Amino acid sequence: MHTNVGIEYVEFTSPLKLLGKVENYMQEIINAMKSSLIDIAGLSLIKLAKHGKEAWLGMDPAQTTLLINMLNWTKDVEGAFGQIKGDKEAMKKCHGNQVKLLSDLIKMVQGDLTKPMRQKIGCMITMDAHSRDIIEKLYLEKVYNSEEF
Repeated sequence: MHTNVGIEYVEFTSPLKLLGKVENYMQEIINAMKSSLIDIAGLSLIKLAKHGKEAWLGMDPAQTTLLINMLNWTKDVEGAFGQIKGDKEAMKKCHGNQVKLLSDLIKMVQGDLTKPMRQKIGCMITMDAHSRDIIEKLYLEKVYNSEEF
């Protein structure tokens, strides 16, 4: 699969034979694309945990990286909600971590990057800035449960 940007190429994770009528195998192509993206996203989660964010950023297609970044943010916020009963500052700590991650991205984008990597990190900075603001609002408004908003 070629991305819209024309830079990234994503392999199918399973072989696909184009047999029969075009209307049938076109659906098989769509199914193979979806399945491959699910497989790649699952592997990307493992890569993030193994290699750390900075190294991981260049390993996968942009949309996969942005998706996994948001999943990781969701996990962090849910984790903070889970810790709030024992630590009322859990969301504040989560906010501090988000600020650090955002600062790290800003430092990276100030360096020497390829155009696609700069674009990917720029998108991530925008998303992470909004994510930081959401965490801050949760803390300031004393939201202690994920069911409260």
